[in-house]
Amino acid sequence: MLDMVRKRSVVGTGIVLLLFVALASSPSGAQQQEKIRLHYFTWAGGAAADYIREDFIEPFQELNPHIEIYYEAVSFGQFFDKLVTYHLAGTPPDLMHMSVGYVNEYAANGMLLNLQPLFERDLNPDDFFLEPMKAVRYPSMEDGDLYAIPFAFVLTSLYYNKGLFDDAGLMYPDDDFTWEDVRTYGRTLTRDRDGDGVMDQWGFFSTRNYTLLDPVIHAFGGRILDDDYNVVVTSPEAVAGAQFLVDLIHQDRVAPHPNLGFNQTVLFQQGNLAMSVALTNNIHEYRQVGDTLDWDVALMPIGPAGRVVRLWPDSFAISAQSPNVEAAWEYIKFVITQDKMDRYSGERKVPIYKPLATSAEWLELDKVPNKMKFIEAIPYGHPLEFRPNWGEWDGQRSLLNPAWYGEMPVEQALANWGQAIENAVRPFREQMQK
Repeated sequence: MLDMVRKRSVVGTGIVLLLFVALASSPSGAQQQEKIRLHYFTWAGGAAADYIREDFIEPFQELNPHIEIYYEAVSFGQFFDKLVTYHLAGTPPDLMHMSVGYVNEYAANGMLLNLQPLFERDLNPDDFFLEPMKAVRYPSMEDGDLYAIPFAFVLTSLYYNKGLFDDAGLMYPDDDFTWEDVRTYGRTLTRDRDGDGVMDQWGFFSTRNYTLLDPVIHAFGGRILDDDYNVVVTSPEAVAGAQFLVDLIHQDRVAPHPNLGFNQTVLFQQGNLAMSVALTNNIHEYRQVGDTLDWDVALMPIGPAGRVVRLWPDSFAISAQSPNVEAAWEYIKFVITQDKMDRYSGERKVPIYKPLATSAEWLELDKVPNKMKFIEAIPYGHPLEFRPNWGEWDGQRSLLNPAWYGEMPVEQALANWGQAIENAVRPFREQMQK
């Protein structure tokens, strides 16, 4: 039911672009096909819209001149409100971009079409990375059906400054590197380089965001939610993972205190941060620095329960009410089976299509970083807890600030956050149990 979707006010208007390629000639078969107007709804405006139009829509329409694509882009903050409004009015878009944070709710509410039959009918699973697809399966991430289809994804990796490792006489992180090694190496890599009594080089950057805290909790054997949406973030294993990150700041002193106000990306760009967990899309920011930054990437460190890589995709979905399912599906297939790198996802995100992701073009073998590490990380990857009502409870991470500032025990901060999570997921848990 749509009343399960969190309502927010819709502000502003979208950028509406009508994208249509009129061909001078077309195959006789295509001429006989009825014209189809496909409403494509997304948050990708500006230059991103140009890339999508030029790299995907125009080539697709050249092959399918009977399909007219009506492209509408609004801001990310407006997108989900307007999407719900469209569905309530009975006029949803045919095709849309979809966030992993909403697939569960929208599939449960009947807004999204089950794409599993189409995927099985037309595509070979062996051609695609299946781990990111867990994020768009419903009702279960493990064996549910596909209610969206990824086209590219990001994942977490350990970024490291080779120059700082060289100066300290340390070996670079290898495939056996552990979270305990992060602590040990961090002590050597944290330095007061100018002798003024203030640290100006840091071994690691500790934060409570979902790219670091969540995979660390899992690597220590914990979880935030169990399979039945019960909150388990105060389990001993989850507390141990969070405590480890807090200790890097206050006990080991290898990560800067939050009140210093450092920006993780800038600190790494400046050459003052030895190790950092970041995403594939950060490579663009670090490449911009040029040769003054000597860096590379490694697999996520191994924890007591193993190596955990967080990954999640950008995806397409089709409205369950769409009268143009086959046309929308043809466009999705066209995009996700491209064998050349586009400019929308580009080099920053891993293509879902294996032949492209493992191609010399995408791997960029002559550039830093070693992108094969991203490919090697995928078998360790999982979306983790992006459901249910993730946007609501993820926004309550500020409740963890007192622990990161050293003002509250970690277990108490997790309990406070856990209560906020419980308030957000309880309605969905109760619905699931009916």
